[in-house]
Amino acid sequence: MKRIALMATCVLLVAGCEQQVEVIEAPIRAVKTITVTENTLANSRTISGIVKNSNQSGLSFRVGARVSSVEATVGDAVSRGQILAALEQRDYQLAVDSAAAQLASARADLVEKSDALRRQTNLRARDFVPQAAVDQARAAFAAAESNVAVAETSLSTAQNNLEDTRLVAPFDGLIAERNVEPFTEVAAGTVVFEILRSGGLEVDVLLPETLVRDVNYGDAVAVRFPTLEATTIPATVSKIGARADAGNAFDVTVTLSETPEEIRVGMTAQVAFNFGETEGASVFLIPVSAIDVRISAATQEVVESEVPVFVFDPASSSAVRRMVSIRDIRGNEFEVTNGLSAGDIVITAGVPYLGDGQQVKLWQPDYTVPASIQLAE
Repeated sequence: MKRIALMATCVLLVAGCEQQVEVIEAPIRAVKTITVTENTLANSRTISGIVKNSNQSGLSFRVGARVSSVEATVGDAVSRGQILAALEQRDYQLAVDSAAAQLASARADLVEKSDALRRQTNLRARDFVPQAAVDQARAAFAAAESNVAVAETSLSTAQNNLEDTRLVAPFDGLIAERNVEPFTEVAAGTVVFEILRSGGLEVDVLLPETLVRDVNYGDAVAVRFPTLEATTIPATVSKIGARADAGNAFDVTVTLSETPEEIRVGMTAQVAFNFGETEGASVFLIPVSAIDVRISAATQEVVESEVPVFVFDPASSSAVRRMVSIRDIRGNEFEVTNGLSAGDIVITAGVPYLGDGQQVKLWQPDYTVPASIQLAE
């Protein structure tokens, strides 16, 4: 009887426990993704650089004086021969007048010495004067000739100095910098303007040592400007550094084939280099975090050319494991040569916690509007 009562008690306890058990469903994991929308060249490398002008010159006066006028400022487009600034000319004009007077005096003295030499020569022919008189007249004539040459040089120098009081543009271009103001003293050789030649823009980049050996003079590249939508310009490699600079990278310069007005010196540019025998082949780029790095316990091996990723299937809202072929790594991205198609949604976060066919959902941010900060008065 006691045994029957004990069994009944156990049955009741089990029944009571069964009624208290709740089935808790595992939450659906949210995952971050990227959509593969376009491919890129398999052997293409994009390196950022800075636009510069292939011909930038500093302009200065060859003489010093006080500035009388400034005719150009930063950003002005100037033409060859256009006056940019001028110095006061008074002292230089006086120097020209003085040199001209000295030249006139020297020429008059030369005429006098020439006549004296002719007279002494005639007298000597009649034996009226000694040879020494002729020699003295000839020496005086030679000195007069030298004085004329010196006076002509002095006048030419004074005229050049007067002309140099006006600073003109040596070629068509843009004024990049102005360091002069009216009524200020400037010394000869002081750079007062920086001028950029119209056209002739270049882009300087630092190319890693692993890539520079595959670059040659005249190679065609494409230059894109992030701040200018849909602006891509062909260019050619014009300079390759002979030694490495910072970080074992070599200075490489590419020259743009055309120079639209919206491209300015100092802008950021992205230069796309194409390398190797597979030029023209295409790949997809996916983040390193998209690779499933877990090693299968059954195989205990890592496949170098193929790696697993998870692709989101919108129809079943699940993560589908897929093997893709990788070729190389670019920074934090892998080149995928096979296994993906445009439009595939690749999971990029939480990959180590996923299983093939697992139900997932796309991650959405919790906020819907930007945060605002109110400062207390």
